[in-house]
Amino acid sequence: MFFERLSIIIIILLCLVNNVGYVSIASEQLVIIDSDMRLTFTNNRSFMPTIAAEGNNIHVVWIETGYGRESFLWYMNSKDSGQTWSTPFNLIKDTTASASSPKIAIYENNIHVIWMESYDKKVHYIRSSDNGNTWFTEVIITPTVYSLVSNWDIGVYGKNLHVVYIDTHFKLSYIKSIDNGTTWCAPEVLISNHTKAVNSAIAVNGKAIHIVWEDIDRAGYLNSDIYYIRSDDNGVTWTIDINISNSTLIKNYYIDIETENNFIYVIYGHEEGPRQIYMSYSRNNGIEWINNIKLTNSSQYISYPSISAAKDKIFIVWTDRRDGTNQVYYKYSSDYGDSWCNDTRLSIASPFSSWPDIYMDNNRAYIVWSDTRDGNGEIYFKQYSEKINISLDIDPDTLNLKSKGRWITCYIDLPEGYDVNEIDINTILLEDTIPAEWGDVQGTTLMVKFDRAEVEDILDPNEEQYLTVTMNLVYGSTLQSQARIRVI
Repeated sequence: MFFERLSIIIIILLCLVNNVGYVSIASEQLVIIDSDMRLTFTNNRSFMPTIAAEGNNIHVVWIETGYGRESFLWYMNSKDSGQTWSTPFNLIKDTTASASSPKIAIYENNIHVIWMESYDKKVHYIRSSDNGNTWFTEVIITPTVYSLVSNWDIGVYGKNLHVVYIDTHFKLSYIKSIDNGTTWCAPEVLISNHTKAVNSAIAVNGKAIHIVWEDIDRAGYLNSDIYYIRSDDNGVTWTIDINISNSTLIKNYYIDIETENNFIYVIYGHEEGPRQIYMSYSRNNGIEWINNIKLTNSSQYISYPSISAAKDKIFIVWTDRRDGTNQVYYKYSSDYGDSWCNDTRLSIASPFSSWPDIYMDNNRAYIVWSDTRDGNGEIYFKQYSEKINISLDIDPDTLNLKSKGRWITCYIDLPEGYDVNEIDINTILLEDTIPAEWGDVQGTTLMVKFDRAEVEDILDPNEEQYLTVTMNLVYGSTLQSQARIRVI
């Protein structure tokens, strides 16, 4: 498989604006991104994809339009970390449907999808309880909503589902289900003292529910700030709303939120000159916030940012016009957002790309977007994996070319949190050319053997050198390490 190898240099950006933080550029980060994979093959326009994953299972939904006014909601999945994909199928039975802006949330084998139907301007919901094999009938779960593209979102933990949306009076509203989507509680307005709410987003972690939205006009005519509220008891009670952008006389757009343990990350398009992505974050479950950290550095306006996080890693994607047309860019941090890699273009072969969405799970990030390289909009998929350093020992470490022997043996140990049983032995290569003949797990160590004659052919006599061994985990992450060998 072809890999793009992206090396990152060290730079520190200092922002001297009041109440604006700074972001430094991460050093010594090496990421691997697989080549683009086309998921859809139609004559129609496919766009607005959204993605979620758990374990080896990846789920994607998107909108597809024909030559009429109908817009259908399509779904497909992969059960092997994106290597192969199911046949796409339409989740909507109504032939006059006009779906918009789907959102997806998963918990174990339960998949939950919401979207707005243009004919009734209400949020509809559908679910699968068997990992996407079969689906229940769609239901309507909200009154009429204000039909801006980012005005609703869904989060899930266990059997508890939480949906935030903006009603037609621009009120921040909330609805939940405590029985895995079978029944829904009555909607409630969460905040009544704002002038106008738009662009809401939600993140759920256990009983903690975090909601953010763009609040228009409270800080002045046609200006906006990003506000935040939290529930710590599964949506029974809520904290007071707080301003986490504090950007007087500035417009903010395109909001997204992610939570990882007690860390909460909120990104938004901050319009001070060309619209850029800014981040506000909390490291104590929303009690205290660091505001307005500038993440992007584009000469043009950005749109549709999406964020996902796992452990200490954060990945964001967005649409950017700095190259003359809409393209997808990404940015990555491996230290809880303290430092970041450079803005990096992800969509290379397309004249127009947009609507990116991202989902991180452990050391993998899955990205989908709409791409016009095929003449019409199609859904493309790309996978990120972190290169993991492993412990490698080669036996013999001193090789006598006059001695006899059939094998060169390598002993592989993984860092804490990884299991050698997850290594795909069929992917193990020495110096990118010599495959492992066979392997055996001995406790926490994987022993693999290479053909000695093949190894000797690539060695330099009378020299000490390093040999590189690479391999993949069964869910796609790439591992690499080196060990020293002396030839006599």
